Amino acid sequence: RGDLGVECPPEDVPLLQKEIIDECRRQGKPVIVATQMLESMIDSPTPTRAEASDVATAIYDGADAIMLSAESAAGKYPEESVAMQQRIINRVESDSHYRKLLNQNTPEPENTPTDAIIVAARQICKTIQAKAIACFSLRGTTVLRASNKRPSVPIMALCPLKETARQLVLSWGVYPDFPKAGSYGYTVTEEDMFDYDSPLVERTTEDFDLVLRNACRAALKKGLVNDPNDLLVVTAGLPFGTPGAANIIRVVPAAGPSCWDGVCVVNN
Repeated sequence: RGDLGVECPPEDVPLLQKEIIDECRRQGKPVIVATQMLESMIDSPTPTRAEASDVATAIYDGADAIMLSAESAAGKYPEESVAMQQRIINRVESDSHYRKLLNQNTPEPENTPTDAIIVAARQICKTIQAKAIACFSLRGTTVLRASNKRPSVPIMALCPLKETARQLVLSWGVYPDFPKAGSYGYTVTEEDMFDYDSPLVERTTEDFDLVLRNACRAALKKGLVNDPNDLLVVTAGLPFGTPGAANIIRVVPAAGPSCWDGVCVVNN
């Protein structure tokens, strides 16, 4: 917004901020709002009420992330600035009006298998009160589409590329998990899959239930589930490692795919 303030009159900046955020949402691109979020906290331990309102407005507008600059880079109260921004985020996201605004401004789905799977996963989560959506994704496309739909539950991104997993942290509601080669269905190393133009299509593991169990363990490790009967909605594409192949949706309990209502089936 600093550049916007230089190029445009101050009264136009709030309108342009909303327009840019809306356009990014329509195109499925992550959007970060930055510059002078809590400017007074460079020298003061508390922000002004106007600054708190400004931060909240960016969240209500639908931004994926908000960013501090001088407040944490050169200010006297960097930790307090980060804590204050987090407090404002938590307060806004607990507001019922925030969820209503997200539902009203959800972009229309595209005519693609990925969007069809994500829209279905979002509805299933709402119906069965699932705790999270677990997305297996190679280059993050499915995860970004899931984030764009702003589901009411966290999105756990299971991605074998470290660079992609780190980038996905900036997307709304996404908790990336970086699997080791040989788990989650990914049987090759990151280096073998790092050619974005022609990624290696690996052979999938035959035991898809094992892959689902590893996803359940990752959700438990991240604190997204805390009860064996908590439900996860899992999306994936087979064969694993095929870009854009979103073609599977499964509902599994946190205890694993073979356990339902506290009863687990054990195969000899």
